[in-house]
Formats: sequence, C-alpha cells, structure tokens
Amino acid sequence: MAFDGANNVFLSFSGEDTRHSFTDHLYYALKRAGISTYRDNEEIKRGEKLMPEIKRIIKESRASVVVFSENYATSTWCLDELLLILEQRTECNHFVLPVFYHVDPSDVRKHRKTFAIKVKASSRWTEHNVNLWKNALKEVADLAGMVFVWIGKLGELVITLIENLMKMMQLKSESVSEAEFLKEIVDVIYNKLDRKEVNLPTNVTGMASRYAKISMWLNQPNVEFLAICGMGGSGKTTLAKYIYNLNWRTYENMSFVEGIGHKCEGPDGLRMLQEQLLTSILGGKKRKIPSVFEGTWEIKEALQTKRSLIVLDDIAEESQLIALLGNGMINAQTKIIITTTRENTDNWFKSTNWRCQDYKMELLNDEESLELLSHHAFGSKVPMDGFEELAFQAVQYCEGNPLALEVLASSLSDNNTILHWKSQLNLLEKEIDSRIQNTWIML
Repeated sequence: MAFDGANNVFLSFSGEDTRHSFTDHLYYALKRAGISTYRDNEEIKRGEKLMPEIKRIIKESRASVVVFSENYATSTWCLDELLLILEQRTECNHFVLPVFYHVDPSDVRKHRKTFAIKVKASSRWTEHNVNLWKNALKEVADLAGMVFVWIGKLGELVITLIENLMKMMQLKSESVSEAEFLKEIVDVIYNKLDRKEVNLPTNVTGMASRYAKISMWLNQPNVEFLAICGMGGSGKTTLAKYIYNLNWRTYENMSFVEGIGHKCEGPDGLRMLQEQLLTSILGGKKRKIPSVFEGTWEIKEALQTKRSLIVLDDIAEESQLIALLGNGMINAQTKIIITTTRENTDNWFKSTNWRCQDYKMELLNDEESLELLSHHAFGSKVPMDGFEELAFQAVQYCEGNPLALEVLASSLSDNNTILHWKSQLNLLEKEIDSRIQNTWIML
C-alpha cells in the first residue's frame, strides 16, 4: 500500500533509552511495511527547545508513536514533542499511539517514579511548563496504548517453563515476544493510516447543496441513522459517499458496505458482508465469521463500544439491516447511513430503540442536469457552442435523474455533431415511451 505525504509517522522517544534498540527496530519495521517514518538521527541535548523543522514534521505527519521508556520524561525535548503531538491530535485528527516500553502506564498517568516531574532551577522546568507536561502525560496515558514490560531473567525462565507445559497440554500461550509486539504496532499504524475514502466520480454535481441540508444530523444526539431514500439512479450512493469522505477522519472506525441488496442474493453473500463490516469496525486482520447468526451477535457487541461511521448501501429489506447490525444498543457517537429505494423506513425501526432521520433524495434541477449532461457529453460544465438548445432538450427527457443523464449523454457523445444530436433526439421523441422505459431498465 502506498501512503500519501512525506512522513506518515513521527516517532517520539528517549534516545538514551531506545535509540539503538527498540525504537531502531520499530523504525525499520514501519519502513519495511511501506510506512514513511521520521525519527531524529542525532542525539538531542537535554533542555534544548524544539527546532522549527521538528515542529513542521510533526504537523505534516498523520500519526505519532510515543515510546514511553524510563527516561522519556527527563527530557524537555520529548515533553515538548508530546505537547505538540497532542495539539495535532485535537486540531487535525492526528492519530497518537502510546507505547509503554518497560514502564507502567499508571506511573505515566499518576506522575510516579521517573515521570514525577518537578519544577527545577532551570529556564525550562518552570511551574507553567511542568503543569503543561503533567497534563499531557495524563492525557496520553488515558489513550488506548500498547504495553511491553520487561520481566527479567527469572521471569523469562518461568515463562519458558509455563510455555513448555502449555505445549504439552496443547494450550495456546499468550506471552508476546518483542518481535511480535513490533508487528502488532505496525499492524495498528497500518490500519489507521490506510486511506478510507471511497471513490467519487470526478463530476459530482449538486451534492454540496444536498449535504448542507442534512449535515446537522451528524451532530444530532440520539439519532443514529440517516436513511437516504429514492429511485434507482437518483444519486443516493453518490451522496452517501460524499458525506462519508467529508467526515470519516473524525471517527474511530469506519465502514462503507456497497451494493448490499444485490450481494445478499448471492450464495453466502450476507455472511461475507458481515465479515467486511466487522473487520472495518474492529480493525486488524480480516475477521472470519462461521455463520450469519454469530456474525450478527459479534457486530452487535462491537457497535456498543466503537465510535464508528458506517454506510450500508442499497438496503432492500428490514431483515438485511437487522442481520447486519442486530437490534441492540449502539454507541451514542456512532452514525449509520443507509440508502434504499424504499420510500419510507419507519417500520424498520419500530422494533428497536434506534432513531432514524429520513431524507428523500432530491433529483437534479435543470441547471444541475445541464451541467452533468455537459460534462459527460462535452467534457465541460456547459454545452459546446451551437448545442445549447439540443442539450436543454435532452435534459428534459431525464427528469433530473443523474444516471439517466449520464446514459443519454454518453450515447449522444458518440458523434458530437449537431446533425447526430438532432437525429437521436428526434428518435427519442418519436419513441419516447419505449426509449425512456429502456433507459430506466438500465438503472
């Protein structure tokens, strides 16, 4: 996978603790996974302020891994990095993964041992700075992180004896080597940095104005669902993609499941859709689901805890919705968009505590229709000179349906001459019923 940006991950660490050991191994593990990563190549003098170059790199990175080791909080450089990283997390949806390497997260959170930072007779260890750093340590320790604790030689011997005993008993050992721990970190970062946008056509027309009418739903409490209803080809999926691409970065997890109605008709289609949805919500490796019943239960459990943005495209029946999501509680900050050709979805939600806001898909007006048709027929937002009246005539036949406009424009553009357009539109007018019926069949 190719990620965008000069640096996707910034490593913050104490050089004297891990530069030539754990962080070094992590850096190369991330690079091998194709994730561009930045780390300092030079030792930093304790007490030195962050250089503008480091600030720029942190701001341009999409994620940071903060490696907490024994001496991390003894460095004002590291602590200043942490402040800027958390600032980016708040302002720019910068992903932060704390890694506790041979330290207890509670020591970081409660400022104990080497994390018990205090005011010193130094220009950097002022009361103001110390308070800022303490708050930052508490904030980052409260994030979901990863812990690797040194157990010592005696502990290693005990673990080895236990593992051998478990092998004899055919039980699975839960101990994790440093190599396995590094792989887990890489997997987390890989999944978080994987771009989640869905493909939108280059000629999106009219979606911004429709989004403006329903965007308040995203911040509306206790209304989990938005149902975008409308005829085939009216732009429901395009609008759902538009909403998704604008907002996915602000959610912990996200999933776009497309073409559900059609896929459910295939053998084992519903179970495979459940696997896709569950993997997206939980992240990590692909989830295997043995049956639809078990899949519904697992997704139901995941939805209670994960703050997610989910799109379920082309739901045809209530049974598909319940099979995919169950009917239990959903995290209060989760938002779920469904698209359907059904005109009303009220009955789908009567048996649950879920609340849904319906949106009837608005077809394109004449101006928007003309822009869309022109894009497909002429490659521009307006008709070619001499084609204005013919293009407007073509628009009337499609009644604002985006897919009908695209199909008709493509057929007309086979020969962009006025004679060809007049001939085709005359045929369309003579056989209006059959031609429009054939167009709708294509939808």
